[in-house]
Amino acid sequence: MTDNASFWLFTIPNFILAAALYTIIGRYVLSLIFKPDSEAVIWRVFRQMTDPVLKAIRAITPAMVPNGLVMVFSIFWLLLARIVLLLAAVIFGFLPRLGG
Repeated sequence: MTDNASFWLFTIPNFILAAALYTIIGRYVLSLIFKPDSEAVIWRVFRQMTDPVLKAIRAITPAMVPNGLVMVFSIFWLLLARIVLLLAAVIFGFLPRLGG
């Protein structure tokens, strides 16, 4: 595999995971400011963007975790996914060699 292809094989999934992670962190911060039924546009946009991710994470999070903590667990799961992706890229050589 060429260095360019292996670079993108790591970068695109990492970018998607990072975008989901930081969007959920943004939703968590906004949840401290806005009520759950608020009609503010920024709140509605963040909810629409993160609801699919939170539903997916709810499926892998233990049922004993209350719904209010799923956002916190989603931050943990997404961060863990990025670390696993990085380790897999290093182990399997998907990252191009640095420095020559």
